[in-house]
Amino acid sequence: MQVLFLALDGSRKRAVLEESAEAVSNGARVMVVVSRKKSWDHVEFAPGVVVTTLAALEARHLPRRMEHAVLYRAPRATARAVGRGPLRGGARRALKSYERGVAGRLHRKLFVPIHRRLWPDARARMVRAVFEARGGLDLLVVSDALSVPRAVQLLDAWAGDEAAPRVCYGLDYDAPRTLSSR
Repeated sequence: MQVLFLALDGSRKRAVLEESAEAVSNGARVMVVVSRKKSWDHVEFAPGVVVTTLAALEARHLPRRMEHAVLYRAPRATARAVGRGPLRGGARRALKSYERGVAGRLHRKLFVPIHRRLWPDARARMVRAVFEARGGLDLLVVSDALSVPRAVQLLDAWAGDEAAPRVCYGLDYDAPRTLSSR
C-alpha cells in the first residue's frame, strides 16, 4: 500500500506524524508532501516516512531541470573556475548578484508562467510518477485545508483513470479498507 499525505499548511502536524507512523508500521510506503521543510525541521518522523516539498517534486520535470542547469549550474561552474585566488571574492559577489537579480527574475517572471502554461499538469504528473513505479498511489490523505485545492488538482490529473487513489482526511476516515485495525 502506498499513502500520500498532503500537509501543505502544517496545521495538523501531530495528526500527520501519528498517522504516517501508523501507516508505516502497518507496512505502507508513506510520503508526506509539505509546503516548506523548514517549518517541519523540529519534527521527528517515523523511520520510513519520506518528507518532500511540492517544489522538489516539480523540479524533477525535465524542462525545470534544464532551466536550472542553464540559469544556475553553468554560471556557478563558471564562477568556480574563474573565482580562484584573488578573484574569489569578486566572483562570489558577481554570482550572488546574478542569481538574485537576473536568474531569479527570469525564473519567476518568464520561465514559471511559460512552464505552467505549457505543462499545466506537470506538478500532478511528478507526484504521480513517484508512486507509479510501485503500482500507483492507493490512498491520498488531505491533512489540512490548504491541501484541498492541490488534492483537487491531483485528482483532476487522475480523472478517468481506474487507478485513482482513495481520498480521506485522516486514516480514521478512510473507507472500510483502512490501514488501522481501529
